[in-house]
Amino acid sequence: MPDSARSVRAFALALLALLAAAASLSAQAKPAKVDAAVLYKVRCQMCHLAGGDSKVKNMSFADGLWVHGSGVEQVSAVIRDGVKGTAMLPFRTKLNDAEVEALAHFVRAFDKKLQAAPQ
Repeated sequence: MPDSARSVRAFALALLALLAAAASLSAQAKPAKVDAAVLYKVRCQMCHLAGGDSKVKNMSFADGLWVHGSGVEQVSAVIRDGVKGTAMLPFRTKLNDAEVEALAHFVRAFDKKLQAAPQ
């Protein structure tokens, strides 16, 4: 194969690789919308109940008591890392970052005191 044909082929392969990488990055840049209500129902509701008002100590989202903090980052950390020595298991291997954050926002909405406070 002549050098010019080899160069054209190498250029074409490099261009294809760049296009594939760009398409992959573009797909990653547009995450699918997370349905936190469905996630909550599947992952959380069995312990925290449908209205987030579990009667078990420290498991209610509606009572205004947030042992580990009520901020989105703090709630996300609890979801992601769990709470050692409690029934709250870590979900870091089951949920991605967007899902964890969506759930954090969702469960905070059960607390009427947080809804009234500026965020």
